[in-house]
Amino acid sequence: MLTTSTNKKTATEKKAYDPEEIKVRRVNFKFNADNPRFYYKNNPFSTHFINALHIVFPTGERFFVNSVLKHQQEINDEKLKKQVRNFCGQEGIHSSMHERFWKILNDNGYVIKGYENHIDKLLHKIIAKINIEGTRINNIDLAATVCLEHFTALFGHALFEHVELNQDIVPKDMAELFQWHAAEEIEHKNVAYDVFQKVDKDEHIKRAGLMPIVTGLLYFYLGIGTFMLLYQDRKHLTISKLPKQFYEFSTGLFADLHGNLISEYFKFFKKDFHPSYLNDFHFAENFFKDKSYA
Repeated sequence: MLTTSTNKKTATEKKAYDPEEIKVRRVNFKFNADNPRFYYKNNPFSTHFINALHIVFPTGERFFVNSVLKHQQEINDEKLKKQVRNFCGQEGIHSSMHERFWKILNDNGYVIKGYENHIDKLLHKIIAKINIEGTRINNIDLAATVCLEHFTALFGHALFEHVELNQDIVPKDMAELFQWHAAEEIEHKNVAYDVFQKVDKDEHIKRAGLMPIVTGLLYFYLGIGTFMLLYQDRKHLTISKLPKQFYEFSTGLFADLHGNLISEYFKFFKKDFHPSYLNDFHFAENFFKDKSYA
């Protein structure tokens, strides 16, 4: 008589991680209002670089969602359609979690609305409107999204490989937020690119041509945001310490985030490039394996 297999999964067993099965996780991060003002290694440059990311991410994520979602009807591949839906779900939650941190910034006296509005206008009122039907000047918003998604995936990779995020370095709530965000950026890094390949026969020339412009704009606005917040903090800064603090930021957090970026950045310009060529999905798998929300 045959017995039932002992290999059947129980209801409590987790399904094996599949990087192609993008999952929308309902997280609920809460930030401690008592965290130090300069919460990353007591360094104002590092802290405000991170704060600039907090401000830029929400409007950027909404831009990514809009640029990808409007092509959903052009996609016949059901698997990719599902990935697009879940990509949008993940990005929407990223936006709301970083936006939640704005209250901490506002409560600490920072004025960020004008900066955020300017970025929103650049993305949604200018770049998103560049479209001349019947020419190659179309899908520019999607091309920009592909370029920026390459950055977020590489930053995510570097965060797991190089950046120190233990509780002696950065508060636990902040570390958890950025690790979760980084893991999901790695997890869905193929989606916008795959959509672009499906809907635009000129995808290579557009992404290669646009990447230097996107790179310049990205670092320009992160720099503006960082120094805007530093200026607002001028009463809390010690002028004599600033050169050393800037050096520590440049050789510390900033250098760590760019640990593998340069070599991988230039691979993006190859005609046969694909985000999956950097096989780093294990970072996401290892991060999520012990998480209750995974």
